[in-house]
Amino acid sequence: MLQIPFLTDLDSRAAVKGSRDPLGIQQIWTRLGRHVVGNLTTVSNSVRDFTTLLLGYYFAEQLADDLGPGSELAIFLKWEQLAAYSRASVNNDFIFRGTERVKRSLSEGGKVWLSDERSHQILSNQKIYGLWGLYTMPSRASGLVDENPTRLTPMALDFVQKHCLPLLSKAGAGKDASRITALLKPKSTRLNLSSTPDPAIEAVGKVLNLRIRKAERDFYYEHLVEGGPSDATEGKQRQLASLLTETLNDSSFHWAPTTIRQLAKVASSRGEEWQPLAFDLEQIRVTETVLAPTSLLFDYLLGSDGCTINEVAASIEKQWGEGLSSIESDSLDSMHGQWSGGDTSVGDRWVAIGHGLCSGRFIDVIEHLAQQNSSVMATRGGAAWIESNRGKLVVRYKEENGKLPARDELGQLWRFPYFLDSLRSVTRVLWEKPHD
Repeated sequence: MLQIPFLTDLDSRAAVKGSRDPLGIQQIWTRLGRHVVGNLTTVSNSVRDFTTLLLGYYFAEQLADDLGPGSELAIFLKWEQLAAYSRASVNNDFIFRGTERVKRSLSEGGKVWLSDERSHQILSNQKIYGLWGLYTMPSRASGLVDENPTRLTPMALDFVQKHCLPLLSKAGAGKDASRITALLKPKSTRLNLSSTPDPAIEAVGKVLNLRIRKAERDFYYEHLVEGGPSDATEGKQRQLASLLTETLNDSSFHWAPTTIRQLAKVASSRGEEWQPLAFDLEQIRVTETVLAPTSLLFDYLLGSDGCTINEVAASIEKQWGEGLSSIESDSLDSMHGQWSGGDTSVGDRWVAIGHGLCSGRFIDVIEHLAQQNSSVMATRGGAAWIESNRGKLVVRYKEENGKLPARDELGQLWRFPYFLDSLRSVTRVLWEKPHD
């Protein structure tokens, strides 16, 4: 998948996928992905980050009673910093957002601040690129938080009080984790991680250990894997997760249209209740056979400034032959509604692009891609990246010439996530043998 992150020199894990989308493809794969995965996003794929978020909102609510409304964000950011430093120093775990700055702080003597000041944050903008910005929405969709200001749902609060707080207290954080609230309450708190660790650091490291405990498995499986009490997929996510568990021991597993077809076939074989899932998976498969080569072709066009459309079409035909057999032409028209997003002209263009690729009418495909890019950029108040002028391509957004894949690779192209791998990643963690 093409990944164009927002620029940041602080943490590669802060990258948000899909920030450049010249053809409006993200709207399509998001819409189709939400039919089968209703709560997770491409970046919300860590069970331990969900634990961190729940505790962050818990402490924010507890301290807001003393510090007043509006203090929740600062408390949350300080907790996220404490959690990150604990995971790194106690567990040697660097699978979280902010790893680069945390590593730097630890290597420079271990004296750190818990503070919402920009210079003390563990990301270039911790509110946006941290858990507050990236995990709150999926947590809301999973039935873990609600209301405004955001608060834990009764089920999530019960989980924190019964399973997290006792473990924190037992590990040295004091009754009701009082030592942690004492660290989070001041505007800024200085910690020295190179000396004798604060009991709170050890306690947080213990509760955020990567091992999933028995008490956690059922709770997270219901809310993250099955979509929570308000599952927007009406059970299809639960069914898909059960199919994915059968792939977890397959070291050769990879996402491809053939993979989706196999999942759809298995779903279809399981009776009437599974047919909606099989149908949605097939729509994802058909969509990706069009979107994947189209996205690569557009990158190729961006490196073709000044070339005639006929010349470019001929080079595409030389590489891909007289049409893409990986696209099933008889399935394209039925996708119009899903691809249009309510705009008939958009649906018309995508169906035409699919048919053009299938039949080898690459000149038409190039024209349609230029029109689609112009339409997308117009909605954003910008100029088209590419257009045709007197039979030649004029490229305004130039980059190195993209490479077209070989013809025999087209059937296995997989460029966009549909939230599927996030579901499989979370399922894998929760399917493994839980620990005490």
